[in-house]
Amino acid sequence: MNAHDEVAAAILRAAAHPRAELRLLGRLNDPLVGNGGNRRDVFFFVPDLHLLSARARARYGYGFNHEPGALLARVLGELAGLAESWDDSGRHKLVAIQLGDFFDLWRELGPVNPISSIADDAHGALRDLLYRGVHRGRPCLKATMLLGNHDTQSGVPLPEIPFQLKAFNRSADERPFLFATHGDAFDVLENVVPDPIQEFVVYFLGTLHAASKYPVGSWGGAAAWVNRPPSELGQAITQPDHALATEGAVAAAPGAALPDRLCEIVEPDHGEHRFADFYRAIGQAALAYPSASALRVAVCGHTHHAALLLCEPPAGRPLVLLDAGAWIERCTYTTDDGEERTEPSAQLGVIHGNDVRLYQISFPAP
Repeated sequence: MNAHDEVAAAILRAAAHPRAELRLLGRLNDPLVGNGGNRRDVFFFVPDLHLLSARARARYGYGFNHEPGALLARVLGELAGLAESWDDSGRHKLVAIQLGDFFDLWRELGPVNPISSIADDAHGALRDLLYRGVHRGRPCLKATMLLGNHDTQSGVPLPEIPFQLKAFNRSADERPFLFATHGDAFDVLENVVPDPIQEFVVYFLGTLHAASKYPVGSWGGAAAWVNRPPSELGQAITQPDHALATEGAVAAAPGAALPDRLCEIVEPDHGEHRFADFYRAIGQAALAYPSASALRVAVCGHTHHAALLLCEPPAGRPLVLLDAGAWIERCTYTTDDGEERTEPSAQLGVIHGNDVRLYQISFPAP
C-alpha cells in the first residue's frame, strides 16, 4: 500500500466498527501542490478538539465528540505504531501537527480557576499520544502543537506544551511549500493586530500574545458564530450544526479509486471569502521574502468548517487552503450517492507528496 492507504487503513482499524467509513471531504492530487520531490514526509493534521475535563464538560451543552476521546485516542495510537514502523524501515516520516484549540482553557477555567487545576489524567491518553508520551516512555507522535486562541487563559498557555504559532515543512532550500497556523490571526479586526498580517504569517515568532477579542467581522460566512464571547459559550463556539460545501464525498478505503479533485474553486479577488486573507497575505509575503515564494498550501483550524479550497488563477500563484475542521459540534455533507449526512465532526487532514486529503470518520446508521 502507498502511504495514504496505510494511513486510511490505520484510521479504519481504530474505528473498530463494521459500519465505520472514512469519507473523503476533499482532495487535490496535482503537481501544483509543489511537494512532488518529497516522498518521505507524511503530514497528519489534527484540528480543533476543545478538550474539557469531565467536571467542566458537565456545564456545557456540547463538547469534544466521541467522548471521552476513545476514538481519537485509538486513531492516534494506530498512527503512532505506523510512525514507528516507518521510522524503523526508513520509508516515511509521519509529521503530526495539532492545529490549536486543544484544551479549551476559556471554558475549562473561567476567570478564577488556575491552570494547575487541570488534572494530569484529564484526556491523558490524547496528551500522551500527541506530545507528552515522549517524556513518559509511551507511544507518542511528537506532534507540533500550534497555539489557538482557546489555548490560553489571560494570554498564558498550558506550561506542559511547547506551543508554536505557526509551522512550515522542513525544506533543504529553505523554501517550504506548506504553512500551518491556527487561523485566528485572520479573524481579528485590523486594529487589533500590531503587525501586518503577512509579517505574522512568515516571520512572527515572538512571545505568546494575549487571547484575541471575539466575535468580529465576517469570516467564511460564520460572522455571528466564530468564537463567541465567554458569556455565550454555553451554546456554541461556532455553530452546533453547520453545513459543509462537500458534495460527492466518497468512501476512502485503501485501494479505492478516488477523484483527483474534490475541492471548492475560489477566485483570488473574492474579498469576502475566508480564503482571501490567506491568499493576499502569502502573496504579499512572497514579494517581500524569497523564502515564502514556494508556499502552495496553507492549513488552518479555528472555524470548525472543514473545507479544501483551491485558487488557481490563469496568471499568478496557485494556493490551496486546507481547513481541517474540528472534533466538536456536528456537520452536514453529501456523499457521492446523494445521501445527506449530519453527524459529529471527526475530521483529519493528510498530505503526502502532491496529494492533499481531508477526511471525516463516519458511522452511518444501518
